[in-house]
Amino acid sequence: MKIENDKLLLNVALEGGAYTDFHLKEFPVNPVNWKTDNPEHPPLQGHFLCFDRWGPPADAEKTLGIPLHGEVNLQTWKLLSGQNKNRKKVSMACNLPIANLRITRTIGIPGEESIFKVNEKIENLNTGDKLYNIVQHVTIAPPFLDPSVIIDTNAGKGFINKLDGSLSQDNVIINWPEVVHSGSEIDLRQFKSERPLLASFVFNEVGEYGWVTACNPSLGLLFGYLWRTGDYPWINFWSSMANGVPLAFGMEFGTTGLHEDFSIVTKKEKILGQSLYEVIEAGGIVEKSFFCFIVKVAKGFKGVAKINYNNSFIEIKERTEFSNNVIILNTKTS
Repeated sequence: MKIENDKLLLNVALEGGAYTDFHLKEFPVNPVNWKTDNPEHPPLQGHFLCFDRWGPPADAEKTLGIPLHGEVNLQTWKLLSGQNKNRKKVSMACNLPIANLRITRTIGIPGEESIFKVNEKIENLNTGDKLYNIVQHVTIAPPFLDPSVIIDTNAGKGFINKLDGSLSQDNVIINWPEVVHSGSEIDLRQFKSERPLLASFVFNEVGEYGWVTACNPSLGLLFGYLWRTGDYPWINFWSSMANGVPLAFGMEFGTTGLHEDFSIVTKKEKILGQSLYEVIEAGGIVEKSFFCFIVKVAKGFKGVAKINYNNSFIEIKERTEFSNNVIILNTKTS
């Protein structure tokens, strides 16, 4: 399913609901050009959704048919509106048969901007309260992803997931972007050395909005997201590298930072004072939203220092004291 305006094209798969292509029409490089090659996983691709969980099912859940990252990627979404040829706004929905949750998504594109906004409504169809997680699993890959790519975010403290089922995975606290990995100090903004497989960070000290960007300065292309930290208080960075070359990179903002099944997540409850899951009451509705943008920048762009949002415009400031370069995007949808 294609959504477009004069500047950009966005493709969303109804099978699984992933955003599989997002590119400028004048410069057709797709940052989310990734598909899993693991036959034991669902057909994950691009920017996909993790819902009603982030991570693996417990053994008993697996026998029920719940896969890695939840049922949503096995479902066919129903298009509710926006079947017209030149659509700039669409609505789609799907039900999770085992979790008994429903998610409705509306995607809107401003008339002339290279940006889209997503609103998602989660409904609990159960007769009791329901524990859940939702993570936007943005996955970038070559040709956009190469060793020159710079990652920026306003996240703060975090930890490295051990993925071992323990309750002490946060015994070493790190601060974005400097970490010690394999005995060496590395900068998580860059791909100059091997990185932790999975590191998670919170936004509980940064204010109302969180953001993350990936810039390829050799291509002159900047790709990023902005959202309310109340909606998504965590960001998780997953790295796949071989011989120092990045093969895939996850920028995963969501409601949790612990990549374990719910038996571990609920025992741990919080890390860095931030909850690791959410609960929706019986018959309840929860709404969340985010923006995604892609823009051309000057080659040699130094990365992003700050992003401001004032309910009408997103302002992106380059990371250099010698530049007054500010990119302004109108966020009002038609």
